[in-house]
Amino acid sequence: MTGRVALDIETVSPSLDRYERPPDFQDPEHFELLAVALGHEGPDGERETEVLYRETSDADGELDLVDRTWEWITERPGEICLTYGGEGFDFVHLVGRAEAAMGERPGRTGPYQRISTLLQEELTHDDIQPAAWDAFGEYTRLEEACAEVGIETADTAWTDYDHGIDLDELRPRKYRGLEEVTNKDIPVFGERYLALADAGATETLTFRALRELLDHYGREDIVHLFDLADERPFGG
Repeated sequence: MTGRVALDIETVSPSLDRYERPPDFQDPEHFELLAVALGHEGPDGERETEVLYRETSDADGELDLVDRTWEWITERPGEICLTYGGEGFDFVHLVGRAEAAMGERPGRTGPYQRISTLLQEELTHDDIQPAAWDAFGEYTRLEEACAEVGIETADTAWTDYDHGIDLDELRPRKYRGLEEVTNKDIPVFGERYLALADAGATETLTFRALRELLDHYGREDIVHLFDLADERPFGG
C-alpha cells in the first residue's frame, strides 16, 4: 500500500436563507467552501487528520483554501482518495467553487487548474457511499454506516462550546432539541466564523469556540473513513 487520503468539505450557503433547502445540490452557487477536513494513512498504517479553514469570505479566501488543500494532499504519498458521497458533493464543489472563485479573480487560474487536475486525473476516487447505500439502504448517513459495522463515532454537541449561538432559536421546529450538530447547522456556525475572521476577531473566545466546534465536527467526518472502507464488502 502506498498510502491513502480521505477528504470531506464543509460549506456555507450565503445565497440561501437559513436552513433553506438548496434547489440543486450540485450547483456550486449554493455551496461556498468553509473548510476541508483531510486525513492520510501512510504505507506504514500511521494516520493523521487536519482541518483547513477558509480565512476570509471573499474569492481569494476560497482560492487560498483550495491551494492549501492541493498542497496538503500532494505532500503525502498515496493515489487513492476516500470520500463518503464525494462523487455527488465534495469533488463537485471543491472543483466548482475553485472555478467560480477564479471567475471573480481572473488572474488566479492556478488553484482551479491544480485541484481539478489532482481530483480528476491524478487521484483514484474511492467513494464509500454507494456500497453503504446498497447494503444499508438509500440515504444512509456516514454515522449510520459506521454503526452498522461496529465503528464508534462521537457526536458534536453544540451546547458544549461557548460560541454564543442558540441553535434552538434558529432551527426549524422539527430540528429543535437536538443536542448534536447536523450538516444543516454548519452554515450557521460557518457564516458566523467567517464574519469574525473578516473583522479580525480571531483571538476572541467566540471565534475559538467556533473553531473548536467545527474542528471536532470535521474530524469526525473524516477519521472513520479508512476503517469504514476496510469493512467492505458490507453485509457479507
